[in-house]
Amino acid sequence: MTGIQSSRKVMRWKKLNVAICDDEGYVRSYLRGLTEKQQAGCRITEFSSGKELLTHLEKEIPDILFLDISMEGADGMEVARKFRMRAGEQGEGAWGSLPLLIFVTGYPEYAMEAFSVQAFQFLVKPVKEQEFAAVFAQAVREYRCLTDRESKEPEELLIRIGNITRKVSAEDIYYVESCNRKVILCLNNEKIISYDRISRLEEELPESFFRVHRGYLINMKYVERYSRTEVRMKNGDTLLISKYKYQEFVKAYLNYISEESH
Repeated sequence: MTGIQSSRKVMRWKKLNVAICDDEGYVRSYLRGLTEKQQAGCRITEFSSGKELLTHLEKEIPDILFLDISMEGADGMEVARKFRMRAGEQGEGAWGSLPLLIFVTGYPEYAMEAFSVQAFQFLVKPVKEQEFAAVFAQAVREYRCLTDRESKEPEELLIRIGNITRKVSAEDIYYVESCNRKVILCLNNEKIISYDRISRLEEELPESFFRVHRGYLINMKYVERYSRTEVRMKNGDTLLISKYKYQEFVKAYLNYISEESH
């Protein structure tokens, strides 16, 4: 039996993990749409109550959290206090840590109180797209600064092949191909086969990787050119692009090369 796992808990360029908590479904849907417009391919989780969010925070901490203040049951301010208190009991600092808390509310008078729970930013309903874009971009920059401090080394995968474990740098992977119940890691001059799921690797690998097709997860670093139907990689391999993924891929790729140029 073979398998792949990440060799570090924190990944410099892992996919952004965003949580949205609001008791109004249309607000959650609106914020999700704005988030996807700003950051293609990020992971978004929605919560309809503070209680539901607190339960989730015991298992996983998002990178950015959009939190409504006025909700039925535990309101956003109460949720933030409980979370910060729990983090303090575990010896974690509130400032300079995740999640980056952005309050979203129709009551601007709460702005000063938000600082008492170390909120990163504050958006007033109805949220305007331009204001959201500015705050989101600021949060992404802060998130990357925080994760860069924690790790400067390239992301590595541990590949288990029988009794042998091998390290492979994510930067060396041109693309991942799904084949039945196996994945094939395609490097420049080598292909490594392992029993795993491409969907799990999509979560583990940095955000420079993009799922262009149900069978292909590519490293945008090695894209030579693309059309509406295929991507040609720098090792000469040509891969299919799903018509449902094309627009999202183009946006993600343009974001990637824009960030690489800075």
